[in-house]
Amino acid sequence: MQNEDTPKPSGHLNDYQERISNFGNEFDPGLFLHILRKNFFLTALIIAVALTATFLYLRYTPPVYEARTIIQLSSSDNAKRILNVNQFTEDNSLLGEIELMKSKLLIARAVKRLPLEVTYFEEGEIMTDQRYPSSSFIIEVLSVQDSSILDQTIYVKFSRNNSYHLEMGGFQVGEVEKIAKIVSNPYFTYKLMVVDPNYYERIETGEISFFFVINRPSTLASKFSRQLAIKILNNTAKTIELSVRDNNPGIARDYVVAHAEEYLEFDLENRKLSEKNIIKFIDSQLDTVYRNLRDSELQLNIYKTENRISNLENLSGLYFEYFRSFDEELLRIELEESLLKQVIKTMNEAGSEADVYHLIPLISGSTYEGSIAAMLEQLRNMLVTREEIQFDIKETSRRIQSLDYSIDIQEKLIMESINAALNKLIERRNFINAKIRDYESEFGAIPAKELEFARLKRLFDINEKYYTILLEKKTQYSISKAGFVSENRILERLLSSNQPISPNKNLITIGALLLAVLLSLGIIFLKYILHNKISGVNEIIKMSNASTTVLGIIPKYKKDIPTSQLLIDKNPKSMIAESFRNLRANIQFLGSGDDPDGPRVIAITSTTSGEGKTFVAINLAGIMAYSGRKVIIIDLDMRKPKIHQGFDSDNLEGMSTLLIGKSDLKSCIRSGKVDNLDFITAGPIPPNPAELILNKRMHEILAQLKELYDVIIVDNPPIGLVTDGLPIIKLADNPIYIFRADYSRKQYIQMVDRLINENNLHKLSVVLNCVDVDRHNDGSSYGYGYGYSQGYGYYDDEEKKPTSLIRRIFKS
Repeated sequence: MQNEDTPKPSGHLNDYQERISNFGNEFDPGLFLHILRKNFFLTALIIAVALTATFLYLRYTPPVYEARTIIQLSSSDNAKRILNVNQFTEDNSLLGEIELMKSKLLIARAVKRLPLEVTYFEEGEIMTDQRYPSSSFIIEVLSVQDSSILDQTIYVKFSRNNSYHLEMGGFQVGEVEKIAKIVSNPYFTYKLMVVDPNYYERIETGEISFFFVINRPSTLASKFSRQLAIKILNNTAKTIELSVRDNNPGIARDYVVAHAEEYLEFDLENRKLSEKNIIKFIDSQLDTVYRNLRDSELQLNIYKTENRISNLENLSGLYFEYFRSFDEELLRIELEESLLKQVIKTMNEAGSEADVYHLIPLISGSTYEGSIAAMLEQLRNMLVTREEIQFDIKETSRRIQSLDYSIDIQEKLIMESINAALNKLIERRNFINAKIRDYESEFGAIPAKELEFARLKRLFDINEKYYTILLEKKTQYSISKAGFVSENRILERLLSSNQPISPNKNLITIGALLLAVLLSLGIIFLKYILHNKISGVNEIIKMSNASTTVLGIIPKYKKDIPTSQLLIDKNPKSMIAESFRNLRANIQFLGSGDDPDGPRVIAITSTTSGEGKTFVAINLAGIMAYSGRKVIIIDLDMRKPKIHQGFDSDNLEGMSTLLIGKSDLKSCIRSGKVDNLDFITAGPIPPNPAELILNKRMHEILAQLKELYDVIIVDNPPIGLVTDGLPIIKLADNPIYIFRADYSRKQYIQMVDRLINENNLHKLSVVLNCVDVDRHNDGSSYGYGYGYSQGYGYYDDEEKKPTSLIRRIFKS
């Protein structure tokens, strides 16, 4: 008897309420380990599924490779520092260069460096492999007649007789053709050549099939635009990393190198074109000024010869002092006027296609360089933005139209600014000419010959000085062009690995395993949280705070229970028979009120049906009858009677007819198959079983039975469903409450606790039925009560087999 030495509960209401409030709040490691063992197969299955899914993912996911290169952006102009020449090329910022690298214009130029006009693929049963840079066959596209063939999957079906045919969308394209023959169909003109004939064997077996795609340049540019990544490594050193990811390592390596080289070449081309335009403009101005200088020199010499004038500097010194400053001002005005007119001419001829990048040097050094250059720079940014976005959106989109409108407004603003500057120059020139005329009128006394000579001399000096300035500019720009060295360079040409960066096998495998373990633990923890079934005696004792007396346990019967439900007569030496003997002995220790040796009433109940109270009642009665005591079973579960089924008897009369006086006691008592064992069935189901049990006739019947029998076992209705059996439970000498392992809920223990504390039923004891002893054959999880029986020659109904640790884990 599990709790015979434990002290009875104090009965204080505070202790009882505290026990009820703390019910089930404590973590039970033993229960958690039991659920863990019970779900061993589930955990193994989840881990196996996770590893299988990981293997399939890694096996059939195309690997991704990455190639990287590092570029440093820098430039130096030694000639500019030596000659102090104004900068005639733009100083692009680092972010601007990155935007240029990311532009589809540069990507499209880089793609042209690679042999990607036609891409080749080998299609297996599951995966498709792109063949690059070599393939088993080559398609040489000579011309495309129908652009709908572009970006389409075209299968090549080879035959053994050096022939093939093409299929697109499940339909044959053209006729069967010979290899290495130029073929023209409505879509394109091409020539197919086989590089590796050994692939025929794989084709015939159906192991692999070939197809190719003729790519649009814009499609390839869009693809690499998504795969290209650019980041700044060091802003001070101006180092940039270009990286490309692709399923083919060769494409990733070749493209990143091609993109870096194309950027350097593109930058050099733009700089050279700007320098060339500047020199060309200066050369055109030199020709014009040289002709004017030659004409003025010829006129001056002719005038000297005709008028016999050799030197008038001394006579006209004062005259030259006044007009020299005006001449220099007119020279500057004329130079700036020429530059502005050249800008207007260039913009009028090119319209919106004018390369603003080349107009900036034209105004370099002038007084309008700051204002007009800023407007030209803004116009250039608008044009670059329009060029970049026109690859992605249509010309008719609102954004393009809005940009075109802004560009048109900016061009008009530039033209108006230049025209306004020209008007100011003209006004300034008119003002100076007026001042010159005023001064000339003041020196009217100078002889006409001297004045004419001075005019010709002044014209010659102006042309000579203008010509000298242009020569100096040309020399400076030529030296600067030669002295400019672009220092944009590739620091790390190629950084790549033959190992794919994705999928990461180790990371994915560890992650999948960890996820499976966490999922398994989560399921087990959830089952622990939701677990509310009684697993063993220890839970009953712990959750009732040892206030409940546990008489013993009944092991689980492995086979089907016969209809009679009486098992102790089948195998008297079995473990289940021994458990009922233990139960019988424990009941004897409890005594029976004032007379320990007198007749006793044992009332058996449970919380709900299915917990085995009838099974326990019949076998307990049988084991007591075996000991020589006269035992009778009364079926008071009149709503759902089972005693008559257990003894294979009819139920025409019994307790219901006896309580209403329709039958007498003698006619209702029937004999069982075991000596000294009688029973009374429930009888026909009455409409008011609770009122019948409360009838005083029930007390009279019990009194009569005590005179005839040593033990009266009452099979009460479940007390958790109805209250019919509560009066008999209070009346019984040994009330017994049945729990079924892994069936009865933990909340049922509260009901027993309430019966003991609220109804003062301290005699109430508990029996745990249907315990799976194989799950813990040491009995540690259920308390003692049956473990020693295995050591005295008792055996179960099934043959015992040695159990290893793994077998025990599996059985759990």
